[in-house]
Amino acid sequence: MRKASLLVAFLGVALVGLATSPPGDELPDVARATLQGRVIRVYDGDTVEVDFGPQHVPRYERVRLLGIDTPELSEPAEYYAREAKGLLTRLVGHRMVRLELVPGNERDGYGRLLAYIYVRRDGDWILVNGELLRLGAGEPLFVGEERYSEYLIQCWIEALANRTGKWGRYPGELTPEQLWEDPQKYVLEGVTVQAHLLEIRESWEGLILLCEAGFRFFIPRERLGEFEQAGLGPEDWSLGVEVLASGVLSWDVLGPYLELWGPAQVHSLAGDPG
Repeated sequence: MRKASLLVAFLGVALVGLATSPPGDELPDVARATLQGRVIRVYDGDTVEVDFGPQHVPRYERVRLLGIDTPELSEPAEYYAREAKGLLTRLVGHRMVRLELVPGNERDGYGRLLAYIYVRRDGDWILVNGELLRLGAGEPLFVGEERYSEYLIQCWIEALANRTGKWGRYPGELTPEQLWEDPQKYVLEGVTVQAHLLEIRESWEGLILLCEAGFRFFIPRERLGEFEQAGLGPEDWSLGVEVLASGVLSWDVLGPYLELWGPAQVHSLAGDPG
């Protein structure tokens, strides 16, 4: 998505959409796949064309992967769009795949088939949708289907924590002051921020960790349980510690913040508590 034109839409809608999607704790299962065919074309990082054979009507279908959104290949192409297409091509190009459809959510507004796609690798079937997120090709997108949402979110968290793929555009560590120097450069990008914890607030939305220069780390309430299991519950954060964490930089009227969806995004807590 274009930074300048879609910044407000992303902050106001996309993140809220993730936060309000009820987590699906099911794991991918190729036994649920009901269609099989060969990928004959890769359009971009999340859309392919599949040949289901002469017995299937229609024989050829354009298929949109569920649960993931990758950069657009429009002109000019968005950052990492070509790389995302390349990753999908290496995974499924000219290979036999199996498709899992969701009853009641079979097609999108463009008539494309919506599916979870499985491909065999090293003798096992893997979920391509999740593998693309793990490789940093895109971000989760849930529109009326959350069957594997938690699994897909965990794949995305892994990519964020490791700064993989599109999330590694700006390596190294940044301070809150450096973020303010060039907001347009870093917003909606994967960054690693080093900041000192000055205040802790709990709200109905989640846990807010306030740092210098108006910067915040934010843990959505529905994710707090996972942090508590990792020893990072509300009572485990200490004022004065230096927090080093990775995520997608967002910006609202209060300033910059990173939303933390899993403890793997927190690399370290250092320094003497205040």
